[in-house]
Formats: sequence, C-alpha cells, structure tokens
Amino acid sequence: MSARLGQMQSTETDQHTNESDEMIEEFTKAWFSNLHAMREKFAAKHPDDYKEVVRAVIEMLAASSDEYEKPDPNRIHEIDDGDYQGTLVYVIGGSGYQPSRYWYVKVGYGSCSGCDTLQGISGYSSDAPNDQQVSEYMTLALHIVQGLREMGDSEA
Repeated sequence: MSARLGQMQSTETDQHTNESDEMIEEFTKAWFSNLHAMREKFAAKHPDDYKEVVRAVIEMLAASSDEYEKPDPNRIHEIDDGDYQGTLVYVIGGSGYQPSRYWYVKVGYGSCSGCDTLQGISGYSSDAPNDQQVSEYMTLALHIVQGLREMGDSEA
C-alpha cells in the first residue's frame, strides 16, 4: 500500500495566499465532515480511473461549500502527457458564469498494479470493493484533497 501511495505526487507551491490557505482548510474540514458518505461511494464500486476519484472529491467539496465560486465537478479538465506512466494534472474550474477561480491537483500513475495506486487497489477486480480496498480508496481521495491548490495570478 505505502509503495503504491508513494506514486502519488503532491503539488508544491512557493507562496500561498491567505485566501488559498483558508480554502484548503475548508476542504479539509469538508473531508472530515463527509467521511461516511465518501466511504459509501467507494464501497459501491471500484472507480474506473483517477478522474472518477477526483470527481468524487470535487462533488463532495462542492456540496459542502456555500462559496459562490467553488470547485465545479462539471469543470474538471485532465492533462495527461504521459504514456504508460506519468503525471495526470487535473484543472478544476469554479462554479458560476465565466469562473475566475481555478484549482489543480497532480496525480502520478504507473503502468501496472505494482506501480499504479488505482490499479493496485482494485486488483482488476469486478467484485464489490472489500473493506481494505475502500480504506485505500479513501486514502487516495484524501491525498487528492491534500494536493488541491488554488491557482493564483502570481502563478500564471
């Protein structure tokens, strides 16, 4: 498990605005407030891909926020310049008309179940996820929450 989670790449930024730090704190609070619902989501079926895990996180965050311009699960854009392995970058636009706020998260992936977190968790199983798999999906989703960063004008 820890070797697979080692494949997750977190984002690093040199500067965080106070607004961005507050939003991340809000994301963390939303995560812990919605643990049961997230666990149920991952217990229902194996995610097909990383975008599905990111979408589950963003849907939870959007439902938990009263911000006008919160991350919108319908505005998730995936950048994948890899081949058999690499880094997926997800850019998430804010809700509302012509959003001015965007978030991003990076996820590393591999080419097989030994070096890819998602494939390693599912084991290519079509059976319902077991408790261990659900816990590992929860850890993966938590890493996505922790890796989310708001794009700022200074980073453009």
